[in-house]
Amino acid sequence: MDTLLSMRVFTRIVETGSLTKASDTTGLTTPRVSALLSALEQHLGSRLLNRTTRRLSLTEDGREYYERCVAVLREIDDMEASVSRSRSTARGRLKADVPPAMAKQIVIPALPAFLAANPDITVELGATDRQIDVIGEGVDCVVRVGALDDSGMIAKRIGSLTTCTCASPSYFEQYGMPETIDDLAQHIAVSHVSADTGRPRSWDFVADGEARIVQMCGSVAVNDADTYVACGVAGLGLIKTSLYLVEPYLKSGRLRETLVEFNSPPRPISVLYPPNRHMPAKLKLFIDWLAGLYARIPTLQGERG
Repeated sequence: MDTLLSMRVFTRIVETGSLTKASDTTGLTTPRVSALLSALEQHLGSRLLNRTTRRLSLTEDGREYYERCVAVLREIDDMEASVSRSRSTARGRLKADVPPAMAKQIVIPALPAFLAANPDITVELGATDRQIDVIGEGVDCVVRVGALDDSGMIAKRIGSLTTCTCASPSYFEQYGMPETIDDLAQHIAVSHVSADTGRPRSWDFVADGEARIVQMCGSVAVNDADTYVACGVAGLGLIKTSLYLVEPYLKSGRLRETLVEFNSPPRPISVLYPPNRHMPAKLKLFIDWLAGLYARIPTLQGERG
């Protein structure tokens, strides 16, 4: 029996909560994962997991064994990293997740140059707005906007996101331009549905130093940032979105901005990744590349174009 492999598989089962997810993150088949777990339990002479059709749970022996496995595997990884650090190169598959609009407009256009400069790295890029289980889904890093919860992840700030309230000239010709937050009660908006809650996002402003939250009404709702901007350009209502997404339309005159003085402070843009004493070279390279990429875009650094 390959004890080390069995220990790694066992820890992945515990951390992901299922044999199938452990299979996905280890590259082994589900039957192979199940066989390794059974062989490990037989070798130890003790059941490590209680298994039902719906869930897995650690036994008392399993919990103690898991904690010791984590410590032993971390020590092994540290030893290997220490020996190979001087010869380490950036290679292998890197799995990242980025908000869809940023993936399409910022990351993907620059990705060919990154891959050309790093031919030994392959990138698996996810584009979602939902909360990612970094450990459970085997993701190396994620880019997220806004305040961060205490997830245990390491966070590196790479920018700041400024918002913009705007609409098409045709909309303002028909409804007028709001001059105060209270004026919004007389206007219609395009609704942007949150991927996490399934409900339209509220609009946040600052007036006289106090936060103001406004729930707008409209006849159109979408769940994609690019589609949301397209609705604004088409004159379907006011939109409130990231400045970098609408900057070209503001410059061309297809959108006009309003309520600038009531904008909330820029929100942080961060890269999150699991804690690891020795960060893989490919991950460090990718995060440094992302930071440099975002740094070159003023509207992603809290500035206005």
